Amino acid sequence: MWGQHIAPILASHITLIATLVIIFAGSLAAGLAGFAFSAITGAILFHLTAPIDAVPLLLACSITTQLFSISKLWHTMRWRQSFPYLAGGFVGIPIGAELLKSFDARIFAAGFGFFLICYSLYMLLRPHLVIRGGGRYAEVVAGFAGGITGGATAFPGAIPTVWCSLRGLSKLEQRGIVQPFILLMQIATLVYFSKLGILASATLRTYLWCVPAVVFGTWLGLQLFNRIDDKRFRQVVLLFLLISGVTLII
Repeated sequence: MWGQHIAPILASHITLIATLVIIFAGSLAAGLAGFAFSAITGAILFHLTAPIDAVPLLLACSITTQLFSISKLWHTMRWRQSFPYLAGGFVGIPIGAELLKSFDARIFAAGFGFFLICYSLYMLLRPHLVIRGGGRYAEVVAGFAGGITGGATAFPGAIPTVWCSLRGLSKLEQRGIVQPFILLMQIATLVYFSKLGILASATLRTYLWCVPAVVFGTWLGLQLFNRIDDKRFRQVVLLFLLISGVTLII
């Protein structure tokens, strides 16, 4: 009888510890590369909780790591250059949220992960490919795609990161554009979720447990970011895109 009562409690503690570990790992990646928190963390978290519960938690933790990173890299942020991405992204959020509510989010995530794997492998093999054209329209389209993936998987930063990488931007330029986009997109998505009634009270309780892991992991990632050059940063970004793609398929 005693064992029947203690087993659920033990299971909940194990789940919480596992959640904290993967939140720390995702925060470390986000501090280093500026993105990939949701993909790396979500791959395991989606196996522990339902996507409809996991995505709001991912958003809340990712917002925290973005706020911490931006506060430390404030002088490099390029808010004005993020506007075209945001214009497209805000339009994409409701589409992504509808995918989360009405379809199997894992199928969408797997397809998105396959794209990231193909892209990152190609760019690792063809490291000197740079696109000079596209302009504002391409940035709006990249933001729109990011809005869809953000609403469906809490991962809005991948497509804008891909586009910035294809443009050959430096590590500071890329983070200066992508991080404001991710932050504002995830705040907007979380607000939209609250209006849809997707958020649960359990999300807030779990989030409060996760905050120390988020902050420490992000801080450590930022220390590593300051120690690498543009070439190594580009390789790190492609590696995290590859890992993100794999984790989204698993």
